[in-house]
Amino acid sequence: MEVHEKLGELAALVSGARAVPLSSSVVVDREQVLRLVAEVRRLLPAEVQQAGDVLAQRDEVLGAAREQADHVLAEARARAEELTDAQAVTRAARERADHIVATAREEAQRLRTDADAWCDGKLGDFEEELERLQQQARRGRDRLKVRGPGDPDAAPGAERGGGAHPAERPDGDGRPAEAAGS
Repeated sequence: MEVHEKLGELAALVSGARAVPLSSSVVVDREQVLRLVAEVRRLLPAEVQQAGDVLAQRDEVLGAAREQADHVLAEARARAEELTDAQAVTRAARERADHIVATAREEAQRLRTDADAWCDGKLGDFEEELERLQQQARRGRDRLKVRGPGDPDAAPGAERGGGAHPAERPDGDGRPAEAAGS
């Protein structure tokens, strides 16, 4: 996902930024940060549009199911009217029409259930991705907050004994960034 990649680039830029002596601030290239923020802003509407598309598809599927059910009902009614000549034929036609209507309702309900389940799955996936991105952004912000004012070069979380989890470090090998390059 492109938004995830851009947020990763932004986190790496901040994590690798040079510390300002005697402060918890870092120096980052403003143009790089603003470029990444602009790209994330550009990509987010696409993600929101994707969710809208899923909802639109759901409405289309439900609309098609309704049309199909209406068509089946209309056919059943038309067929029932044709068979009203004799009482026995009329009774059989009513039974058949009732069966067709019941079958159409069951089919329409099945289609609605399937469409709802499909849409729910897509929206659930989208929700999980958004939550994951939100958690990643929160962790990045927390790392920035954790740096101690007296130790500008300290790894995030160092004053709490351990720093960031190795898998959460940009190099991913558990070593401090300085040792990772050697």
